[in-house]
Amino acid sequence: MLLQEFERSIRKNVALAPLTTLGIGGPARYFAEVASTGALVAGVEWARSRDVALFVLGGGSNIVVADGGFSGVVLRVNIKGVETRLDGNHVVVKAAAGEEWDSLVAHCVTNDWAGFECLSGIPGRVGATPIQNVGAYGQDTSETLESVEALDLSSGKLVELSAADCEFGYRTSRFKTRDRGRFVITRATYRLAVGADATVRYAELQRYLADRDLEAPTLSDVRQAVLTLRSRKAMVIDSNDINCRSVGSFFVNPTVTREECERINHRANRSMSERESLPAFPAADGMVKLSAAWLIEHAGIKRGYIHGNVGTSTKHALAIINRGGGTAREVVELKDLIQKRVSDEFGIELTPEPVLVGFDQ
Repeated sequence: MLLQEFERSIRKNVALAPLTTLGIGGPARYFAEVASTGALVAGVEWARSRDVALFVLGGGSNIVVADGGFSGVVLRVNIKGVETRLDGNHVVVKAAAGEEWDSLVAHCVTNDWAGFECLSGIPGRVGATPIQNVGAYGQDTSETLESVEALDLSSGKLVELSAADCEFGYRTSRFKTRDRGRFVITRATYRLAVGADATVRYAELQRYLADRDLEAPTLSDVRQAVLTLRSRKAMVIDSNDINCRSVGSFFVNPTVTREECERINHRANRSMSERESLPAFPAADGMVKLSAAWLIEHAGIKRGYIHGNVGTSTKHALAIINRGGGTAREVVELKDLIQKRVSDEFGIELTPEPVLVGFDQ
């Protein structure tokens, strides 16, 4: 019965560009909204029975769709629901994959539940957050995530995976590496601290709060500060600002060894003024995290760089934007150019963050 219901919900040649924050890309040959795990399973079975490719879409904030679109079936996950349960000094939050991420963050901050406040303003939906271990301003998803429920496409069964099972790393997880394309996340469970202090680790955030004499900022103070800082970089969705027509940060901040950092710093001296220094921050396992935005700008791709109908944001060099009428081909060309410039200048390869959809067809 579910399969028959799913077939009735299928639409053909549905434009995908309006369903993405970048606003670029061709149509899906087949498209359906799925509002339950049963509908999701039916959609997967339907794709297999017809031997067509499958892509699962969430909020569309971290994808670049090819100009030719996607020749298989796109399932847009709209599974909703949030459940909470107090557990001593913590609250367990179970959120369905189709919930809007920032709405969940706002709800938790309002209730004085700590752990999400620095992740404010990030577009997209809950189901995407564990995939790349979404993080910002000193917080990562992996710090609070307890488990995920996911559909295992290899077996067709729903499974529960603990945080340890997810194999989190900096902006990555098993869902992006060895099991890429195997799981569809349907729900995420987090454990937040009730009434705990806000997380203020990130230097830029610390400076912002200190300038406003907020020595003991509340969760709400930190959320508003993060929203302000993100807005300055056009990293909060605003339909009136073309700088927001992006996937956010297009490249991951690279992590390198201390020896590599010294080598890069030596090469960087050629493009630095006397008052500058290569931004470098301690990372896990004795590694060093570098600023991809700094590397890009010092490789000659400044903010506001134009490439046809796309370019870099005038507010942040790390964002590739659709200036109006942009194409996926132009986005990839600019991506390749940025990677080459940074590689040539500093000998380091930048890793893209967004998923490229339909390019292998």
